[in-house]
Amino acid sequence: DGVSAILDAGALPVVLGGDHSVNIPCIDAFEGRGDIHIFQIDAHLDFVDVRHGVRFGHGNCLRRAAEKPYVTGQTQVGIRNVSSTTREGYEAARAMGSDILSVRQMRKLGAEAVIARIPEGARVYVTLDIDGFCPSIAPGTGTPSHGGFLYYEVLELLQHVARDYEVVGMDLVEVAPDYDPSQSTQILAAQVLLNFLGFIFHARGFR
Repeated sequence: DGVSAILDAGALPVVLGGDHSVNIPCIDAFEGRGDIHIFQIDAHLDFVDVRHGVRFGHGNCLRRAAEKPYVTGQTQVGIRNVSSTTREGYEAARAMGSDILSVRQMRKLGAEAVIARIPEGARVYVTLDIDGFCPSIAPGTGTPSHGGFLYYEVLELLQHVARDYEVVGMDLVEVAPDYDPSQSTQILAAQVLLNFLGFIFHARGFR
């Protein structure tokens, strides 16, 4: 309801989690509003269908999104951990239109080339899980996975997606302050969000 109200007002929805399951109602709110493409930065694919009877949890969110007829595809970057999704999930994701890239693949291609893989003219919803970063700089999360992105790598991805596509919404999830007494994870999340909003509105012509 909140995201629907924001969209009805012609504004940009920015949702802060909480765990990644908050993405599910966010994507639901786009029904009847045209096609969207999802750009995910994450350590995990989050494409399990059902686990322990749960269909709408933090490990299911991108699967639930892919089932929507108005979600025309997903670009999932930083994926490097099988803890949330088995082989079946990876096969299903690719069959349902996902382009899956690991951290090492992104580094080999570069940020600009990765973003260019998103279909031209797509309206893009961005979902950013803080565990997409390496826990050496973002330890405050429930499912840390080593070998993740560093700050400027994510910033460049976001800068290119804001420059080249219409960003229609975003969520930033899985920050767990209690797990990081240094507060560096929280500061990183705020800094990334601040810069991404700047990129978006600069691309829209605001100065």
